[in-house]
Amino acid sequence: MSTVTGEPETYFFLSYAHSVPLSEKARPDTDYWVKQFFQDLSAAVAGHPQRNEELDAGFFDGLLPAGADLRTLLTEALGAAHVFIPLYSKNYFGNRWATGELDAFRTRLADAGTQHAERHIVPVLWSPLDSWDDRAQEVAAALAIIDEDAPERADYAQNGLRALCKLGAYRMQYMRIVQAVAERIVVVTRAHPLPRSKPPTAIQPHATDPRDARLVVTILTGEKGAGWRPYPTEHELVLADYVAATADRLGMPATVLDLAGAAEWSPVKPTVLLIDPDLTARNALAAVDALPRWVVPLVVVGDDQRGAAGADAVAATLQDAGFPKVLPARTASEFERAVPILVTEANKQFLRLGPVDPPAGPATPRPRLRPGTASDDRQGQGDAR
Repeated sequence: MSTVTGEPETYFFLSYAHSVPLSEKARPDTDYWVKQFFQDLSAAVAGHPQRNEELDAGFFDGLLPAGADLRTLLTEALGAAHVFIPLYSKNYFGNRWATGELDAFRTRLADAGTQHAERHIVPVLWSPLDSWDDRAQEVAAALAIIDEDAPERADYAQNGLRALCKLGAYRMQYMRIVQAVAERIVVVTRAHPLPRSKPPTAIQPHATDPRDARLVVTILTGEKGAGWRPYPTEHELVLADYVAATADRLGMPATVLDLAGAAEWSPVKPTVLLIDPDLTARNALAAVDALPRWVVPLVVVGDDQRGAAGADAVAATLQDAGFPKVLPARTASEFERAVPILVTEANKQFLRLGPVDPPAGPATPRPRLRPGTASDDRQGQGDAR
């Protein structure tokens, strides 16, 4: 990977909209087919007869450690790539992380004064778009990589490359398209190499104004405060910022608030609550009892707390008080697997139990239900993780 100045540059940077896990039983690697395409494209570039051995094949954020400072590393990788490969899908254009990467690369091209800059952007139709809608230009650009009379063009246009990648019956068509993309990457890089430069940061930090956010992230700790990093050797970001960054990548811009701010905004926003197991169950409940019961809590056991006996007690007490049941995360890998599901679960809980917005007038909160009541539709609900 070319993420540090002085290391090899890359032929291409792969950009995509991250998938949302549908449940705790979903494939842990929800972007499996993106990774497969990256590997196939990298192999095609590496095997090209005109490849420059001084360049690495490509960059894909799935190769980075989960706890890395992604904003910094992605910015460096964008400055080291010669060609930008966006995987166009309906979700791509609604994901500010993905479009932020595209905008940052375009800014780099503009700053470099590159002629015919768009040749350095080679889009792939990952899943079908409505060409008759407002994406006709994007569809045309993604189809341009394939000759109009190529036999695989119709299948590619109708189904997108993800489907061709998944289905063995289309393996030949898929590989011809991969080879065509690799050919374009190598030809553009050889004929019009880009000088290495630093683009603007691909994604700005999480929303500072709660009104602009779709998700609230808050923490409850003892003495650790806002800088809580329970996994310091694996994660560069503090805990709340990691969750906010994950939410951003999943298309839910997040804001990090203290507990007082969360009490103000959680009645009208999906909310994730991260809890320090050093707190007693009674104190934890007293601190968050005013929060709506659609807030999704997670007790996070840090590296120095592996034997924290209070984690289960805190989780059980919150569940008994009406909050969704979520098992404690006891390792960095458990926490990383839990976070995308927590984000989506918080949104689901809010949509089920959040305030009703009438056509006019202020939002009317639904009753804050206690467990055991006949109308509590949480009964029988499975774990969020």
